[in-house]
Amino acid sequence: MLLAALAAGCTTANTSNASLTTAAPTSGPTLAFDSIDGPPVGVFNRLVDNLTSEAQARQLSIASREGAANYRVRGYLAAQVVHGRTLVSWVWDVYDDDKFRALRITGEEAGGRSGDPWAVADEAMLRKIARAAMDRLAAYLRNPAAPVEPDATTAVADAPEPAAVRKQRRPTRAEAPSAAEKLAMAAAR
Repeated sequence: MLLAALAAGCTTANTSNASLTTAAPTSGPTLAFDSIDGPPVGVFNRLVDNLTSEAQARQLSIASREGAANYRVRGYLAAQVVHGRTLVSWVWDVYDDDKFRALRITGEEAGGRSGDPWAVADEAMLRKIARAAMDRLAAYLRNPAAPVEPDATTAVADAPEPAAVRKQRRPTRAEAPSAAEKLAMAAAR
């Protein structure tokens, strides 16, 4: 049932039959996924399956796009090849009842080499994305009034470079924004 609600509430470049809703409502705020833009239908469907199981594991209440919800989520995914490696970047914008963005969660997963960037979005990668997104959403829903640290909304597979190493590294040029930052900037427009 959870899968059916997301299909009703999410969009992609192609149409899909997948949806995200929970079988039994739980106490606490309700989420509705308005859209997930970017991935092809096959990747979209597998991502919805993973979001569904991760939401159920955290007992999150998910409603259909048409249903009443305390928070609405819009997702964006992009796959690009950088220096021969594929990166899948993702953004989840969470809006409150007043239609103000309450939370932005971003992340980036590195994949292997492929002619089709979406081919690296395998089950393990999609599970990581869904788990990181639902972990952060669940933490926010448990305490929306808690201050959000700047890096607390970013979930990245690899740990960041330690500050001591960054200070020793001599920058040779201005670093370009990451794919997740580019995706977030495009989503904000």
